[in-house]
Amino acid sequence: MKYLTLMIIPFPGAAVRSFRIRHRTLKLISVAAVLLFCGVVGSLIYLRPILNKAKDYDRLQAENQLLALEKQKIHDLTDKMESIDQLVAKIQLAQGVKKFEETSIEGSGEQSGEEGPSLETLPLGESRTASMGSAEMSVTTDSKVPYGLPMADKSYISRMFNPDIYHFGIDIALKQGTPVKATGDGAVSIADKNEDLGFYVMIKHANGFSTLYAHNSRLAVNSGDRVKKGDVIAYSGNMGLSSGPHLHYAIFDQNGNPIDPLPYLQP
Repeated sequence: MKYLTLMIIPFPGAAVRSFRIRHRTLKLISVAAVLLFCGVVGSLIYLRPILNKAKDYDRLQAENQLLALEKQKIHDLTDKMESIDQLVAKIQLAQGVKKFEETSIEGSGEQSGEEGPSLETLPLGESRTASMGSAEMSVTTDSKVPYGLPMADKSYISRMFNPDIYHFGIDIALKQGTPVKATGDGAVSIADKNEDLGFYVMIKHANGFSTLYAHNSRLAVNSGDRVKKGDVIAYSGNMGLSSGPHLHYAIFDQNGNPIDPLPYLQP
């Protein structure tokens, strides 16, 4: 039987250690080492696609979570739009009109619904004068047309009329609890509350015009009440979809179309 002798000399003068290994055993060890190496390499080759798929799975899972969030946002916006449609339908019913058509605003500056920078900082009285000068509009003071300010306190316009983004009126920044007044004689067609507008009042005037007063903290009138110009109908607040105390004021014409209230704010 053949042997392979291994001699180990740690350092000069030290005892020599020797090991004898059979050739057959050496062959078995060599074969086992080769098989182990091949097994490791094969495992890496086999597992690499699985590891890549695991990475892709994590990435896809993260993307799915983002898509789910976007889907929820779209769903929320859809719900808000449906709520707006329901409110518009309610307004139409109160006005007795069949179809709501968006007004086409032509021109520039405030008439086109664009927000003028001076209106963000000037008091309402000054901004009204400036806007009237630039718009070059003349509005009759016919008692049938709602006009004037819906409040007595000094304030300013925080957001302009812009039908392109479904903002069918103007936002007037007010202190919480400021009395809100009717801008014309008429009958209260709606005095209600919803999650978008908070407490709101809709007044139908004799000539078919209607005015909307929204985001109030509480109401001072009920549906069916008759009101005169200057009567307190509500108290301003921060109810509904609102980022701060203000009044959303809107005017609708005889056909239920929204019109820019700004030219009608002159006393």
